This record gives sequence, structure tokens and C-alpha cells, in this order.
Amino acid sequence: MALWYYNLNGQQAGPVEEDEMRAMLASGMVRAETLVWRDGMEGWLPVVRTPEWSMQLASPGVVSPYALPPMNGLAVASLCCGIGSLFLLMTCWLGILAAIPGAICGHMSLRQMREYILPMRGKGMAIAGLVTSYVTIGITAAVLIFFGVMIMIAGNP
Repeated sequence: MALWYYNLNGQQAGPVEEDEMRAMLASGMVRAETLVWRDGMEGWLPVVRTPEWSMQLASPGVVSPYALPPMNGLAVASLCCGIGSLFLLMTCWLGILAAIPGAICGHMSLRQMREYILPMRGKGMAIAGLVTSYVTIGITAAVLIFFGVMIMIAGNP
């Protein structure tokens, strides 16, 4: 379990365990703007900007811009590969080189989002990455089949 440090009246306080931090958040002793730090963080952040505590601060039914769940990185990678594959397909017919990783990342991200305990963002990106990757794969396959048939026809007079 992580040990947390927090800023209380301009002074560093702590360390406290997660259960104690949770209780201090619930009581109001530690608030959304309170700076906190734990081992592994690059620097001090307000509580609302830490993924561990931002969800606890969000009231049910109230959407806070600071309480967003984490973004799935594979979903972003899938979208980037999918868009890149279309670009490569249109410019130099090498779109398949980006489409295959895009499809793999898209499927992996959807699986992670489905199985992860906490909610994650990026489902739309993953789906868009899958669609663009599969469009590229389909166009590439159709072109290869077309040229294969044309070669076969040309070889049989």
C-alpha cells in the first residue's frame, strides 16, 4: 500500500496510508485542492488531479472535469495506427504495416476496458482505430486479389 504525504497549512504532513487518506478526504480535512504526493509521482499534485483520489471526490451524478477516468493508451495507439494506415495506403500502399498493429491494439484496448475494475476512457478511439485498420486491410486485400486475378488472366491467353 502506498504511503501518502499531504500539505496541511503550508506544512508537509504524513506519511499516511490510503485508508487514513480516504477518511481525511471524507471528513473534509483533506480537500480537492490539497497538494499530495506519494513515492513514484514526479511531483506534488492537487488531490483532484490524482487518479487514485479524483474518483472519490466526484459526487454521484455530478461530472467533474477532474474526475475523469484514465485514458486507455492502447486505444490511442489503435486510432493513430488506423489513421496512419489510411494515409500510408493512399500515399505508398504500405498501409497494411500500420493497420495490423492498429487492429491488434484496438482489440487489446477493448478487452482491457471490459476487464479493468475501474472505468477507462477511449472506447470510441479503439472502435475508430479498429474500423480504419480493417478498412485498410480490406482495401489492401481487394487490390491484391484484383492484381492476382489480372496476372492469372494475362498468363492464360
